[in-house]
Amino acid sequence: MLFRSKGFCTDVFFDAAMAFIRAQAKAKKPFLVYLATNAPHGPMHSPEGSAAPYAPLKTHVAHFFGMIANIDANLGRLIALLDGEGLAEDTILIFTTDNGTSSGHKVFTAGMRGSKGSEYEGGHRVPCFVRWPKGGVGGGRDVRQLTAHVDIYPTLLELCGIPAPAGVAFDGASIAPLLRGSSKGGPPEDRILFTDSQRVHMPVKWKQSSVMSGQWRLVNGKELYDVRSDPAQATDV
Repeated sequence: MLFRSKGFCTDVFFDAAMAFIRAQAKAKKPFLVYLATNAPHGPMHSPEGSAAPYAPLKTHVAHFFGMIANIDANLGRLIALLDGEGLAEDTILIFTTDNGTSSGHKVFTAGMRGSKGSEYEGGHRVPCFVRWPKGGVGGGRDVRQLTAHVDIYPTLLELCGIPAPAGVAFDGASIAPLLRGSSKGGPPEDRILFTDSQRVHMPVKWKQSSVMSGQWRLVNGKELYDVRSDPAQATDV
């Protein structure tokens, strides 16, 4: 469905999602919302009020953080809606991002090395928050095992009690037990994941790559870091 709208893009997306949730709540129907914003991303434009607290930074950096602040405010609106409709306790809410920071890497990287596109942790380690009070997921619990986007689908199946499709071999593993605080279940401790950033016509072996285990990162096939003792990846062992 196409329609003309006015306003900042992220606000428009959240408005549409919230209108859908209201309609589903009124009809007493379950719902799935996948809301993928195009911010924070270039071109660096955000509502002036969102960027104002970051005015001492360069203009494009201020608006980069302004876009993040705007997303944060809209997520607050969404949670308030769920509360108001009596849905917050029994709705699985997931917030995550697709890559590390870009324009903000000179301001804050949480001590990690690298930024968007980098093979170092700052390029691909991202936040993932999952909240489902009625399902025992929440309370500020940290999952310290190595996880990835491929874990989301099998995790949702297990949380919802839905059998996996027959004959499907998942790339990921359910982390539902870990989300609920169990010390058993979830991906194996010795799992290995890979990431790379090619962006070339023909793939190049080891190009901007990281082979990841719980403790180690093999970067570009030739640098090895112990991220438990050296999360900033400053010392190649």
